[in-house]
Amino acid sequence: MNIINLGHFQKANVLNIPLSVSAPVANAALATPDNTDYLDNLITKVEKGILLNALQLDTYNELQLALADDFVNPSYASYKKLVEGEEYNGKVWKGLQDDYSLIAFRVYELFLTETNERLASAGAVRVNVEAATLVTPAYKIANASQEFYKGYQNGYCYYPTIYLDGFFIDWFTNTTDVYVSLWQYMNDKKADFPLFNIDKFFIYDELQEKNSFGI
Repeated sequence: MNIINLGHFQKANVLNIPLSVSAPVANAALATPDNTDYLDNLITKVEKGILLNALQLDTYNELQLALADDFVNPSYASYKKLVEGEEYNGKVWKGLQDDYSLIAFRVYELFLTETNERLASAGAVRVNVEAATLVTPAYKIANASQEFYKGYQNGYCYYPTIYLDGFFIDWFTNTTDVYVSLWQYMNDKKADFPLFNIDKFFIYDELQEKNSFGI
């Protein structure tokens, strides 16, 4: 089951994607093209990849059982908080299904990146519209990329804490943000997820983060 759905991209916010709503018509031949099928497939692919990288297989499978149960079983309380969010110890975890979920930002980033190109017989080509002004999506892609990394690992292995004038460097840094990343939340709450191993949490290289130049 997916945590993110098409509704995340149909709201009046920075994640809005035009044509993410299908409009049924009596005559299928008159149907207006939309992005719903493509988005559905992308959501499934991206969400599963992120959660497997972060949680590992056993915890991911347990989360799927909790979602299928709609968190009715009290034993799934920790997974409910993982999905819906939680305030604890002066910190805020927004949850995986928040309107501005890290997963939604990743889907949005990849959607803009991939739909900015179209496949042709000669290979991948950029869409060129005559008599129109094309607006680059680079800044939207860069913003979504940065929001994803912030929500996923926020500074972890980016900015080390340096002690004793550089004698000791700690890459396992924590941030002072009230809003915590997925890494920080799982590290703080690892006792609530017995199948989870924080040491196997996949960390993205900072060079993978896109900037406004698209690199």
